[in-house]
Formats: sequence, structure tokens, C-alpha cells
Amino acid sequence: MPIVQFTRFKTDKVEETVQIIRQAKKIFEKHGAEFLRLSRFHTGHWAGELLVTTRYANWEVYGKVQEAVSKDPEFAQLQADGMKIAELQGRNIAVSIDL
Repeated sequence: MPIVQFTRFKTDKVEETVQIIRQAKKIFEKHGAEFLRLSRFHTGHWAGELLVTTRYANWEVYGKVQEAVSKDPEFAQLQADGMKIAELQGRNIAVSIDL
């Protein structure tokens, strides 16, 4: 069952944050994530916030990617840079249901 992680960020430096997330996409996909996508809320309670969505084939792959990313020095630097200009608002994990 695919695993999807949703992470929301609030920032007033959207373009800079997009550039950081663009680089993070390469790292996550290199380590095995099926994809990393970026969206921006235009309505509702989270209007203006950014949503990063990553998808993994299953829990095993999710764990392997998380471990690899946690040890990746390039990602550590990106994360440090990102936290200077964006604030983490929330993170959720969803497990797909086969229909």
C-alpha cells in the first residue's frame, strides 16, 4: 500500500522556499521516493501555505528513504537553510486504501 506524507510550511519567502524544495525533490527521489510535489493553498484556513507531498511504495521504502535522507549531508544543509525562511506548520502520513 502506498504511503503519502504531507508537510505544510508557512513562509513569506515563497520563491526562495520553492528553490530549496526543488533541490530536496532530487534528493528524496534519488533515495527512493516515488515523487515529491509542491502545491500552494489558495483558499481555506491554510491559504498561502505550501504543501509538500511525497509518496512511497510502502512502509519499507518509506523507512529506507527517511533513513537515507536523515544521513544525507546535502539535505541537512537544505533543511537548515529552509528552516531559516519557512516555518513547519504540520505533517501527516496517509496510507492508501485499495479500491
